[in-house]
Amino acid sequence: MKAIVRICESQDLSKIVQLWYKTWHYSFPNIRHPQPYYLWEKRFRDEILCRGEVWVADIKSQVVGFIVVFRVDNSKTTGELNQIFVDPIFQNQGIGSALINKAKTICPQGLRLTTLQSNTKACYFYVKHGFFYR
Repeated sequence: MKAIVRICESQDLSKIVQLWYKTWHYSFPNIRHPQPYYLWEKRFRDEILCRGEVWVADIKSQVVGFIVVFRVDNSKTTGELNQIFVDPIFQNQGIGSALINKAKTICPQGLRLTTLQSNTKACYFYVKHGFFYR
């Protein structure tokens, strides 16, 4: 089943935060995040959503992934891939690739990103998509 990548709508916010929280904890099962869920909602709404361009991967009205792209220095062509998450149930189905390709079209002159080195699955994914370590 193919996901549709579309711009985030206001009714997607709670679904995105739930997905973000769930997938982060799935990716890092040995790390207990110190912030409670309500602070994740606040951070997304007050710090991320207002600064970034948010796109979701949608399958039959279910948000199964999302990206957040920040423009670098108000550039129209370069940016930072601030967040990319895909529901673990839908991983390895091309959804992450579709999202990262969308980010590349938003910022055709380049994207930067950071991730934890311990997140080896994500590191492999990023290298596969043309990113490299410094």
